[in-house]
Amino acid sequence: MKNLVLLAGVAAFGLSGCVAPSGVANMDPNLKTRATLPPEVAETVAPGQDTSDIRVDARDGCLMYRHTGPVETTYIPLRNKKGRAICIKQDA
Repeated sequence: MKNLVLLAGVAAFGLSGCVAPSGVANMDPNLKTRATLPPEVAETVAPGQDTSDIRVDARDGCLMYRHTGPVETTYIPLRNKKGRAICIKQDA
């Protein structure tokens, strides 16, 4: 009986790693929401990047977009057609 209880506890603990915590995804305090992408910037964005959810990194002013990959969803730098990160001037 003790083995069965121990096995059930180990199984529950092991399976808890498969559950995504709710409400904590991409909570980087340095990313600030930006409502819209300026038209002059939108023209330079490389294809294949989702511009529906753009954030500004407060540390360097670079734009980040939400990338949904096969394993995780994260914010990565928005790139122009030459492959460079797109950054904007920070308000003082």
